[in-house]
Amino acid sequence: MSEEKEFIEKISEILEVEPESLSPETDFRNGIPYWDSLKGFGIIVLIEEEYGKKLSVEEFLEQKTIGDLYKKATT
Repeated sequence: MSEEKEFIEKISEILEVEPESLSPETDFRNGIPYWDSLKGFGIIVLIEEEYGKKLSVEEFLEQKTIGDLYKKATT
């Protein structure tokens, strides 16, 4: 499994959707049913714990897609 697919699987658990319904182009705030700030916080924590990157809320809000989050987490 590629690192990007693994990232999408982890994000899908937080967003409570099937991984197949997500892609790097998915707008994770507007394209996901029942989006709330707790899911956003969960993503911030995931990126910090799994990838060692600290994102401020402002940095998080600048990201639009799952691909944006992946790039931020891995670079």
